[in-house]
Amino acid sequence: MANFIVCQNKERFNTTKHRLMLTFTQRTTVAETIDPLFPMNIFELRPYHQLINKVDVNESELFDVIGEIVNFSEVQTQKQGEITRKYMDIELEDDERNKLSATFWGEFVDQVIPHLLSSNNQPIIVVMQLIKAHKFQDSYSVRNTWNTSKLWINPTFPQSEEFKTRLNIF
Repeated sequence: MANFIVCQNKERFNTTKHRLMLTFTQRTTVAETIDPLFPMNIFELRPYHQLINKVDVNESELFDVIGEIVNFSEVQTQKQGEITRKYMDIELEDDERNKLSATFWGEFVDQVIPHLLSSNNQPIIVVMQLIKAHKFQDSYSVRNTWNTSKLWINPTFPQSEEFKTRLNIF
């Protein structure tokens, strides 16, 4: 990587706890390097118990979760001024049977609905990347951010395969 800027990490939402961040410019170049000693873990999976027990929760930090969808609501809409947004509430469960509420907004709803409608009672495992904690009535849930979050449904990443093994499914 060349021609980038190192600056203070003072963004509204932080993808890392590090105090510095890299900023790309029009001149930044990046080349792929294959190094077996470099870890390729792209997730910072947050244990549910940290959110449930309100331990080390920073609402400006973006993080990742993995879970099985065990319950979901109908798609709903929210109108703010001239903008109407769709959302749905999802209940996730981890491999220790802890439950976590999640709200899927916009594209996350579009992505998950076909899987919910055609699951044939098969487990649906999701990995939500770069999501945020949301506090409501002294409890935390998670939700996607508009342009940053990524959703994987029934992925085959090593972390999701390990999760499925711990659940004794598939």
